[in-house]
Amino acid sequence: MQLFVLGPAFGLPSIDAECTASIALLQSHQPDSWRIVPLHDTSSPLPFLADGDKRISGFKGIARHLQAKSTSPPSPRQADAIAITSFLGSNAQTLLDISLYVSYENYSNTTRPAFTKILPWHTNYMLPPKRRAAAKTRTEHLGISSIDIDNVHEDMSSRPEGFDGVGKEKGLEGDIAQKRASLLLPKKETLRSLLRRPERAAAFRLHALADNFFAPLQDMLGENQYLLGDEMASVDCLAYGYLSLMLFPQVPQDWLASTLRRKYKKLAAYTERVHAHLKLESKAEDVMSLSRCKSDEEVYFRWQARNISLPWSPPAASSIAGVVTATARELLAQIPLFSNRATIVSLHAPKFSMWRQYLPTVLGLTASSLVLVLYYAFRTGALLWPHGEEIHIFGRKRLADYGHLGAALAGVSLLGRQASADAAFHDAQERASSPVHVDVAVGGDVVP
Repeated sequence: MQLFVLGPAFGLPSIDAECTASIALLQSHQPDSWRIVPLHDTSSPLPFLADGDKRISGFKGIARHLQAKSTSPPSPRQADAIAITSFLGSNAQTLLDISLYVSYENYSNTTRPAFTKILPWHTNYMLPPKRRAAAKTRTEHLGISSIDIDNVHEDMSSRPEGFDGVGKEKGLEGDIAQKRASLLLPKKETLRSLLRRPERAAAFRLHALADNFFAPLQDMLGENQYLLGDEMASVDCLAYGYLSLMLFPQVPQDWLASTLRRKYKKLAAYTERVHAHLKLESKAEDVMSLSRCKSDEEVYFRWQARNISLPWSPPAASSIAGVVTATARELLAQIPLFSNRATIVSLHAPKFSMWRQYLPTVLGLTASSLVLVLYYAFRTGALLWPHGEEIHIFGRKRLADYGHLGAALAGVSLLGRQASADAAFHDAQERASSPVHVDVAVGGDVVP
């Protein structure tokens, strides 16, 4: 089996929560008979599992596929597992969107550099901005855009009348008083000034969102080792996928990780326990270095030398056709006519999907090659353009040969030529019928 995921980041198997959860799931179910392939092409949803001729996409689909292959009976607490899965899907992604993408400081200093380590140069200009735009769209209803100082540097829309800024009165007297006070007294942070900061303006709402997610999840965990008891289940892998991306990244605005470690220590210990039990530590440099391996033996020796615990395969290489196709797809997505069109991926017919994916690139390269060959042939004299002969387009010599429109154009052209001939004829007639004056000189006098 091959599991295709986004590459590792922050010491975790993947920068995506569902990809990390899928790796944890396969590590707990199939520790020896699978491989992880880092992939940057997101034309098909990631993660997806290739098991023989089957292609399964998404964590839920992979979990159902592994459960169908397993001989063990399903968990008696299946209803609880479904409820926890729904709770994670509706709440956890929002917190990750805010922490890793919407916050400009965290995105520019931590998330974007993590993508740079695992993506080719061309994808690095497309995938991170695309994921950030999607995160901002998913969270815009929360009204926390003030932490995105890339677009909103300071939210002063709710300032009271009579104030231009924090502690700044309108008018000359207020300005003078503030300047004198700033010279005499050292700067001190006040509650009002702290709340006026962009990152502090939404602090209460952010902590409320974190509490609404962590508190019920910790209650579900209780005193158990795992969410459904003393044995790990697929829902634990999904919870680990989200919680690990909240706990492990070292971000400048670490309100999420600090809340988890300070107020919900059981959840933090649970996340670290799953991480250590499944040996999910992954370094981006070690995984990306596998691309230099030429054989499976070299990959195996690299595992031993770098102490790689997960069955990583070399990252998928980028071909010229793949680069052109990905770039063209992103450019088409910026056109309003194509931007909302859903991408249809056939998971049961990969060969046909691959041909359909690369068909525009093949046609474009073929047409470009043909033009270059013809140009080279004419420049070198291999093909000669006919000289001294009337050039015919597709064997047609007259405008009337081009259908009704051509006949109409031919008639207009004929009328124009006839009008020109009539005008020339009338000019000639006028010149012929005009009288000729002759002056005759008689005896020195000029007689007309």
